[in-house]
Amino acid sequence: MHRLLRRQLRRLFGDSPTVPEQWQGFVDAVDQAYEQFDEDRNLLERSLDLSSQELMGATTENARLLEETQQARDDAEEANRTKSQFLANMSHELRTPLNAIIGYSEMLQEDAADLENAEFEEDLERINGAGKHLLGLINDVLDISKIEAGAMDIYLETFPIEPMVQDVATTMQTLVEKNSNTLEIDCPDSVGSIHADTTKIRQCLFNLLSNASKFTEQGTISLTVSRDTEDGREWISFAVGDTGIGMTEEQMGRLFEAFAQAEASTRRNYGGTGLGLAITRHFCEMMGGTVLVESEAGKGSKFTMKLPAIVNESLGTTAAD
Repeated sequence: MHRLLRRQLRRLFGDSPTVPEQWQGFVDAVDQAYEQFDEDRNLLERSLDLSSQELMGATTENARLLEETQQARDDAEEANRTKSQFLANMSHELRTPLNAIIGYSEMLQEDAADLENAEFEEDLERINGAGKHLLGLINDVLDISKIEAGAMDIYLETFPIEPMVQDVATTMQTLVEKNSNTLEIDCPDSVGSIHADTTKIRQCLFNLLSNASKFTEQGTISLTVSRDTEDGREWISFAVGDTGIGMTEEQMGRLFEAFAQAEASTRRNYGGTGLGLAITRHFCEMMGGTVLVESEAGKGSKFTMKLPAIVNESLGTTAAD
């Protein structure tokens, strides 16, 4: 019986060894209650001991899984760096002889033109075109490898936008007209200058215009440049639109993955490595910008590069350096 109850009963009944009958039922009930309480307490203590052991086991297991996951991540990152370094080295080794092939083919084209040999001229033009196409693919692989390896740098300089855009348009004109498309440029002088990496902006525009030309036939390709202010900061937008095949929402979800295209049939029908958009997005993000896309199947697409008018100096190296 509980000690406190014992003391109270002694005060009531003195030293009598027996408890009056009218109190016996109450005493028995209290005894049973405390016996049950002791059993429940023991059960709870055992349960707590088991729970503590299980918790310690789970904590140990979680720590082990976390360590394994971290190790797997480190291994994957190291493998990716190794792959990127290998691709970068291999691409460099391929570019050297390929540039020689392109150079010699151009020299032979000039000789064939002097000899007025049309048959040789046509064959040499095909060799030259194939070499330049292969060089473009190798350059894309080299770029994505450098990006993944963290070895890609940006060089900042201030330059006027309109002359650069007109130069890009002139360079792309032949490709745009290949599928009987029309190129429309809207770049007013008021857009002014931008402080960024001119080479990478040009390459991004080449990629976007090339894509638009590839997926559009007898349509219109447009390049619209504008300057806007958001939250006190100036931005330059380069919007490339087309009236081509367009894309579904599902296809747009895979657009910016390296070596991926909207769907398998795209590579069969239109060719390409699927690197152009991935490189374009990376370049824009390296300069503190982004790439936005709008598209509707059968109606065309619109890609907008949005870049700060003055790229933060901490993101790159100034051209003067």
